[in-house]
Amino acid sequence: MKSIKLLGVLLTFFVFFGALSAQTLQEVVEARNSGTILMASGDIDGAIAEFERCIELAKQVGEDAEEHQFMVEAALPGLYLRKVQNIPRTDQQAMLQALITAVEVAEKYNDARTKESAERQIPQIYYALGAAAYSAQNTEEAFRLLDEAIARDPNIAGAYFIKGVIYETLRDEANMHENYMLAIEKGRAVNMLDNSQRAQSAQQRLRNFHYNAGIPALRAPQRWDDAIASFSKAIEADENYFEAWHGLAMAYNGARRWDEAIEASQKALEIREDPNIFWELGEAYKGKNDTARACENYRRVTSGPRLENARHEITVVLRCN
Repeated sequence: MKSIKLLGVLLTFFVFFGALSAQTLQEVVEARNSGTILMASGDIDGAIAEFERCIELAKQVGEDAEEHQFMVEAALPGLYLRKVQNIPRTDQQAMLQALITAVEVAEKYNDARTKESAERQIPQIYYALGAAAYSAQNTEEAFRLLDEAIARDPNIAGAYFIKGVIYETLRDEANMHENYMLAIEKGRAVNMLDNSQRAQSAQQRLRNFHYNAGIPALRAPQRWDDAIASFSKAIEADENYFEAWHGLAMAYNGARRWDEAIEASQKALEIREDPNIFWELGEAYKGKNDTARACENYRRVTSGPRLENARHEITVVLRCN
C-alpha cells in the first residue's frame, strides 16, 4: 500500500516537473522570438533584455534549451556594440561606457570579432575626451585620458601631440621633445589623415621651438655649445630645415669646429643654395688655412648681408688671385 502511494507521489512529481520544464522551454522560445522581433525593429535595449532573459531561462531548462541559448549568446555581443550607434557622437562618455560594456560581453561569450571591433574604437574616444579636457585647461585629466588612449593604441599620434603641447606650455622641454618626436614617428608610420596632420604639426612646433632657442644662444658670447644643441634638436625634428642647418654652421664656425661647420654648410646647400652658406664655407676653410677653397666660396657670395664682408676677405685679407 505504501509502495502504491509512493509511486503516485513520484508520478505526480514527474508530471508536474515535465509540465514545468515544457512551460519554461516555451518561455525560452518566446523570449528568443521576442528579442528577434525587437532587434529587427531597432529596439536594441529591448532586444538585449529579452535575449538575456532567454539565456537565464535556458540555463534553468538545461540541455533541451541549449540550441536557443547558443544562438542568443552569439547575437548578444553584437547588440551591445550596436547600442553605440544610437548614442549621439557628442556624448563621448556614454559611447565609451557602451564600448567597454561591449568588450566585456564579447569576452564573456567568446566573440573575438566584436571584441576587436569595440576595442578599436575605444582609444579614439579616450583621445577625444583627452583633447576636450586639454581645451578645458584640465591638465591632469587630459594626461590621464591621453595615457589611456596610448595604452590601448600606441600608434595614436594625436595623443602624443597634445601631450607635447601641454609639456611645451609647462616649459618641460625633455617631455615636450619626447612626445613631439613620438607624434612624428607614429604619424609617419600609420597612414591615417589625423596621424599625418598631427605629425606635421608636431614637427613644425618642435623644430621652431628648438630653432628659436638656438638664436639667442648664437648671439650670446661663448654659448656655441648651447646653440649647437638647440639647432641639432631642430634638425632631429626636421632634417630638411634649412635655417637650422645654417644656424648650426654658424655655431660650429663660432666654436672653431671647422670640419663640422663645413659638413653642416654642405647639408644646407643640399636643401637650398644661399649666399650666406657660401660665406660660412669661406669662414670654415679660412679657419683650416685652405686659402684656395676659402676664396672660391667667398666669391660665391654674390648678394646678401655678407657681400661686402666677402669682398673684403677676397681683396684685403686673403688677397685671392
